[in-house]
Amino acid sequence: MKVSPAVALYLEYHKSNSRRSAIRGYEAILSKFCQKFEHRNLEGITSNEILSFLNDMTERRKQHTKRTRYAHLSAFFNFIKTTIHHTLQNPCDTPMMRKLFKATPLGHWDIIEKETVDEIIFRTQKRRNRLILELMARGGNENRGGAKADPKRCE
Repeated sequence: MKVSPAVALYLEYHKSNSRRSAIRGYEAILSKFCQKFEHRNLEGITSNEILSFLNDMTERRKQHTKRTRYAHLSAFFNFIKTTIHHTLQNPCDTPMMRKLFKATPLGHWDIIEKETVDEIIFRTQKRRNRLILELMARGGNENRGGAKADPKRCE
């Protein structure tokens, strides 16, 4: 199957099943992919060509953007594989590409000490703000992260 009809089919699928912002993301990467590989067969596109294309598309971009564009292109090939061409191998599905375009690890959040939170709540002047802070501080599961629930507060 040629690239152009496959891209058109995939975008039609998303127009009826996805949000507008998702469609814009898919259109952005797939329109450029279609321009570069317009008259090629999907089976003839290699992993090296995909890697070169993605590197050109994501040059000087953040890792999250690189990951998103890789994921969009990989989803396109997976869609074609599952719906039309069952023997097609996804050229994005290589260990090297998964490693290059992996998601960035989540940052570590600093946790404020319980006594500091209590002091902030105690010093808050407005009753409304104090209630909101109290709900935020006590509304979560206090047993996660090693903190012990205070038995005096639970009674």
